[in-house]
Amino acid sequence: MPGLLMGQHLGFNGAGFFENYDDNAAQWMQDLNGSFTLRVPGGAISKFHDPYNNRNGWGMSEESVSNWFSRDGFDEDGQGADKWLRKVKEQPNISYLEQLVTMQQQFPAMRVLYVLNVLNSTPEANMQAIRYLKEHGVQVTGVEAGNEIYGKYARFEDYIKDFEPIFNMLDAEFPEISKGLVAGANLSRKELVKWNNDLAAYKGDYDAVILHYYYTSRELGAAYKMIEKVKYDPEQNFKQLDKAFEKASELMQEEDLIGKGLAYAEQQFPGKKIWITEWNTKPSDKLNNTILNGGWQFEQMMRYGNRIEYFLMHNGISPDKYGMISRSNSKFDSEKTALVRRMGYWSMQLALATKNAQPLERGKQIQIPSGRESVYWFSNMDAAYPAEVQFNPDQFRSVTVHYVGGNHLYSGAGYTGFMEKGSTRSYEVSCVRECPFTGELPGNAYGYIVWTPR
Repeated sequence: MPGLLMGQHLGFNGAGFFENYDDNAAQWMQDLNGSFTLRVPGGAISKFHDPYNNRNGWGMSEESVSNWFSRDGFDEDGQGADKWLRKVKEQPNISYLEQLVTMQQQFPAMRVLYVLNVLNSTPEANMQAIRYLKEHGVQVTGVEAGNEIYGKYARFEDYIKDFEPIFNMLDAEFPEISKGLVAGANLSRKELVKWNNDLAAYKGDYDAVILHYYYTSRELGAAYKMIEKVKYDPEQNFKQLDKAFEKASELMQEEDLIGKGLAYAEQQFPGKKIWITEWNTKPSDKLNNTILNGGWQFEQMMRYGNRIEYFLMHNGISPDKYGMISRSNSKFDSEKTALVRRMGYWSMQLALATKNAQPLERGKQIQIPSGRESVYWFSNMDAAYPAEVQFNPDQFRSVTVHYVGGNHLYSGAGYTGFMEKGSTRSYEVSCVRECPFTGELPGNAYGYIVWTPR
């Protein structure tokens, strides 16, 4: 049977990646023990970058920022020019293109999705950066024609005028690079439904549609309202948080945001590959960096990864809890390093390790065959329970469970959004655990089980 994720690519968004990259992060990336895809430069920054012609960071300039805001006045998050002019000044005097070349040498199997600046640049400037990367050995395997750009065009036809010249140049110089176009995920917005209909009707040459999925208060509001700030102590039980996170778990199962989104995309864009290049829950102060969020992330990668060519978590390395690896917060984290591995890191590590796993689901009996290795994954956001698996223990050298778990769904890898001043510094989830499988699936946990034959 083909592996569940065989031929598909897991990875992460690169917003803020090199700004926060250090030696510990490099080692932790090695410890993922799997090939990953990095999306650069990231999201909102993609309308300001010109990294080939400006060798500071991703090549933002005061001119490009000022020009954009004089025309548009805001970015995707409603932020104004002051934020981005500050970011221009904070850019280092090193090129992130060169950093990416060095990283490719460190991680030879790494793939790169490059987000084009279709809104505020030229086809040639975009191509200069791609040429540089390709000439220096970076595996640019796909490009995205902008980031969530549907709100910036009055008509889809105007978008075509911006991306088609770049796509034509790519076809002539690098026909092996796949090309993705931006679709809208929030179908409650009529303008995005129309955008998607126009995209589906477009007969030009492209390979994939790009979608971003975030659980927000729109789907999880009932649970978000129940989350209260606490002076957190991992030795205490916070009943209100238990109720809030159980409600969030229930809603996530009912809503099935990514599953339903995939069903729509497969029907709306037949024959096109699907790239989900940002996905998470937001805001990050609600569920991020908890067992519940990590278990959901792991389950989505395992359950749907075979239907998504590029499935890239938001975010890789960043200041915020969105990051698989993020900056330490000395008020809440007991870890002393500048960066800390958060829950998303452990979810990614487990998913990369289990590409040929099959689901182990409650209420479904499984017979484990003798004579070969079997791997089954699970995500149990409930109490421990006996797994419904049958096998002859005499036929196996070992049966081992590899998992991430905690005392509660709200247990975290350090700082979480509900911690208030005076919380006990902590780092409850600090590794993937390994132990002999006793027949019971651990509670508030996710991971996989390996049956190794004699």
